[in-house]
Amino acid sequence: MAISFNEELIRVEYVIGEETITETVSGQITVPDNKPDILRVVDVTANIINITTEIEEEGVDITADIEAGVIYVADVDEPYFRQPVHFTEGTFQFTNFVDIPDAEIGMNVFTDLKVRKVTYEMIDERTVEVTVVISKFVKVTEYRQITVITDLTGIPEDNITSELLRIEDVVGEDMATTVISGRIELPEGKPPIERILNAQAELLNLVTEITEDGVIVTGSVEGGVIYVADVPEPAYQQPVHFLEGTFNFSEAFDIPGAEEGMSVYANTIIRKVTYDYIDEDTVEVNVTIQFFVKVTEPKQVEVIIDIMSDQVEVERELLRVEDVVGEDTIFETVSGRLNVPAAKPDIERVIEATSKIISTETTTEIDGVMIEGEIEGRILYVADVEDPYLRQPVHFTETEFNFDNFVDIPGTEAGMNAHTEVKVQKTNYDLLNARTVEITSVIRKFAKVTEFRQLEIIVDLVVVSEVTEPGVCPPSYVVYVVQPGDTLWKISRRYRTTVDAIIEANPNINPDNLQVGQKICVPGDIIRPKG
Repeated sequence: MAISFNEELIRVEYVIGEETITETVSGQITVPDNKPDILRVVDVTANIINITTEIEEEGVDITADIEAGVIYVADVDEPYFRQPVHFTEGTFQFTNFVDIPDAEIGMNVFTDLKVRKVTYEMIDERTVEVTVVISKFVKVTEYRQITVITDLTGIPEDNITSELLRIEDVVGEDMATTVISGRIELPEGKPPIERILNAQAELLNLVTEITEDGVIVTGSVEGGVIYVADVPEPAYQQPVHFLEGTFNFSEAFDIPGAEEGMSVYANTIIRKVTYDYIDEDTVEVNVTIQFFVKVTEPKQVEVIIDIMSDQVEVERELLRVEDVVGEDTIFETVSGRLNVPAAKPDIERVIEATSKIISTETTTEIDGVMIEGEIEGRILYVADVEDPYLRQPVHFTETEFNFDNFVDIPGTEAGMNAHTEVKVQKTNYDLLNARTVEITSVIRKFAKVTEFRQLEIIVDLVVVSEVTEPGVCPPSYVVYVVQPGDTLWKISRRYRTTVDAIIEANPNINPDNLQVGQKICVPGDIIRPKG
């Protein structure tokens, strides 16, 4: 029986290496000359912006800026301006080299940088030192097109070893950075804007849709500003208010070869939030968003990894990929109670309630992923005080509460790799009494389980000894059965001969119209094993 086989060309994301590190970065924020001294810090925030990555030999160099903002109560003497709230900000840079052995210039790099915790220390009345704990996930890959041998006949099955490979066949990817802007109008009942203190934004309702040769990402931006209201003197000078609004966006990406039914991965990150004061009733929020989309097609390929036969010589190649087990996204509502510390006054009115994920821990278990973590709930509120000169002082307090959830992913086993993204989608609050607020956070949890596979696969083979079929070819020739996709050039390369030599041995064939299953004679005296 003649030896024949099938080939399949796959494009895989070959994993060079990955690493997760945690780093603590500190920088000082100095109050500018036109702002008053700090009496007490109300809140400190930090965002990572201007991220650049550069692949070097055996690693990745990451440079970025931390944009830190400080909301504080000013130290002023005028009785009617007691506790005016101010905002100041500053930027400081960090750089880090992440070791990834075998990384080379020109390879692909994926980074995910997250702020895990922000703390501060008041150095003096004009300086605050901000300390930010950052986690950095870095993965270096290289797209490779590999020919795999998927079917082999003519050799006993017991002599063939194969393995099922579940991969994401990469169709294409794209990246873009754009600015989404929207205007927010004051609702009825809120006082006009005198001065804006800070702007922030969240991404909501993200949906990715694959179209013919492309991907569309749609969603909403919930923008908000903290502002000082323009109100009559003297009783309510500089009360602080929070204003928010939602505006939609839609971004299209060209991915040639994309089709409905394929898988799409989208990573959408807010890189910067700024604002423009339009008038006393209107503010425009500008959100810089970085989009990364990748389209893949799940494939299960039975690849041959070993052949025990003296009839063939094989060529092997090391394959290092992430074998995809499964993925899922769930939403969970988590609530926690925030109690005002004894040293702080009662709550008259909550200005703003926010929450953020400050830590997560992921564990792969049988048929799923356990995600545990902590949420930091925060409120900015106007205090209920009687002193006429301290009307509406703004206070800030926070608390932490835990969450845990199991994400079902059949086939998962302990020790497998899990990539998770946990984000707060929405925060609501309920003022229970003057000293207690219940904070409710809607959390989106995405989990993808993979198994790192490293195995040698057979990518080509050459027949070095084969029984000649009587009447088909002369005794010194090899009988070759034409496979789908074969050309004389491919056959000549496989058998280390030439196209002219094959045509000379088969004068009746049409070189431009080979038929699947057709038998041709390959000169055996010039065959040199490959591999």
